[in-house]
Amino acid sequence: MMNLRIQKIAKMVKPGMVVADIGTDHAFLPILLIRNHTCEKVYACDINEGPLKQASANIRKEGMQDQIITVLSNGFENVPADADAAVVAGMGYYTAAMIFEAAMERLPFFRQIIVEVNRNVREMRQWISDRHFTIEDEICIHDRNFDYIAISFTAAFHEAYSPEEILCGPVLMKKQGEEYQNYCRKQIKRLDLMLSASKDALKKQEAEEEKAMWTQALQCGA
Repeated sequence: MMNLRIQKIAKMVKPGMVVADIGTDHAFLPILLIRNHTCEKVYACDINEGPLKQASANIRKEGMQDQIITVLSNGFENVPADADAAVVAGMGYYTAAMIFEAAMERLPFFRQIIVEVNRNVREMRQWISDRHFTIEDEICIHDRNFDYIAISFTAAFHEAYSPEEILCGPVLMKKQGEEYQNYCRKQIKRLDLMLSASKDALKKQEAEEEKAMWTQALQCGA
């Protein structure tokens, strides 16, 4: 059974795209995109041969080998030119940023890029903001006792995002939703614990400022 995180990311993909799933692992996302008729063609890409062999086995089991093509690729390096959307999910921020940095010349040709990093979401948004890219959509996913944030962006120009938007999410603050509101409350609780335990004046000030931004984001949905 596909986990909720992959299901939610699959729903973010715009219909009719040729998607490159970077770091595909078992090809669960490409299989779901074909099964749901979101895409007619998907590239399942990975840097390692082991995961690609498992991906190929899963694809054959589903009878989707004509629609899902496995590609041995370091990031975007060997991704075919007809791919017009990309998903980079389930990895750390630094790995994702490195993959994007190596493909900067190509990113403007993608109609949609979805990124979901396990941690350091704030840094991921900062990376997007620093390059004046546009965040089109965001979702908050609570799955297996962990919170994930998936971001859909393009290389279209956008003014730099504010500190509040980078921390809390420019789209999520507007969309709200129960999962996001719970996520905000968790951040506030984490900061309250930090404030009660810390004796460092500078750290306490930073925590207070961050707490104020999360509180404001939560109040946007009130």
